[in-house]
Amino acid sequence: MIGRVVSTKMNHTAAVLVERTAMHPLYKKTFIQTKKYLVDVDNNVKEGDIVEIIKIRPVSKNKHWKVAKVIGQNLAEIVEAKQKEAAEEIIAEVMPEEKTEESSEVSRQTEKVTEKKQKKERKSLIADS
Repeated sequence: MIGRVVSTKMNHTAAVLVERTAMHPLYKKTFIQTKKYLVDVDNNVKEGDIVEIIKIRPVSKNKHWKVAKVIGQNLAEIVEAKQKEAAEEIIAEVMPEEKTEESSEVSRQTEKVTEKKQKKERKSLIADS
């Protein structure tokens, strides 16, 4: 699960707020539900960090989770970085990076052929009028 660190005032423990969207069964309206988890922390995390937590064996009465990794500071920055990566992959698929010499020679030859056809068409149009 991914959540935001809201408190680091305890020793080796942080409070992580996890949000999820749910739909009301009768009214079909979506709303956000939140829950705080007490998480065991080995490395240093600060308030506001976005972290991924995993379930572990109980460390104490209320602490059953551990920080797997710190994802980043701001959720907007993380989403923007993922969107940039996805866009770069799509652009790489659509646009070839570099043309080889053979393909450029073939493209030059096809351009010459199309130019010759256009000239013939113009000449025939001029001759007809």
